[in-house]
Amino acid sequence: MNHILLSRSILASPQMIPHFKPLIHENDKVLIVALSHFSKHIGDEETYESYYGKGGEYYQKMVDSFAPYGIKESQIKWIHYFKDDHATAIKKIKESDIIYLPGGAPDLMMMRIEAFGIKEALESHQGLMIGSSAGAMIQMASYHMSPDDDYPHFSYEKGLDLLKGFSIEVHYRRRKKQKAALRKVNRAFHQEIFAIPDDGAIIVTNEAIKCLESAKKIYHKKGVVKSS
Repeated sequence: MNHILLSRSILASPQMIPHFKPLIHENDKVLIVALSHFSKHIGDEETYESYYGKGGEYYQKMVDSFAPYGIKESQIKWIHYFKDDHATAIKKIKESDIIYLPGGAPDLMMMRIEAFGIKEALESHQGLMIGSSAGAMIQMASYHMSPDDDYPHFSYEKGLDLLKGFSIEVHYRRRKKQKAALRKVNRAFHQEIFAIPDDGAIIVTNEAIKCLESAKKIYHKKGVVKSS
């Protein structure tokens, strides 16, 4: 499986398209796992539908994101929190070439993935997995959450058993709380840490971890990378 890790949904960015085109093909079937919403913002089916349903803000954003690769709206399916169940979600996962994990609440997304019973199916996917923000974080077998407006306390969390041996920091802006959190992660694991600002991305393949635009390695196993 190949992975694209983002902080924002920037697939359609002109700077990114040349890097992603070898991985995203016009005949691919895409599945958006729309389970990352904050309950405090999207608490009922009507609100959910207005955002993720056809004609909704996020729905159109995803259609537009894949359009530069020749992928049509009809090739994009969704795991719908209120309408799908275990059986329909598993079927959609098995039929997809690309799985997209949206941004939002990583802990709630993992909770819902467990509730739907689709964790193993996602981990067994053999195609491309793309994640934005929370969707990038949960691709890590173990990830950390730096304090921010939504999560006031630092924590370690369990994600999908896909990527390990390194850590990522999404929405990296060199904030004091981020730097303090990364020092804590470095002391705990002594592994590489990659920063992904909003205009950056990382491609992870069996061969290498490739940083694009502003994304970069800021810690190696022995400590901070001096050039950062």
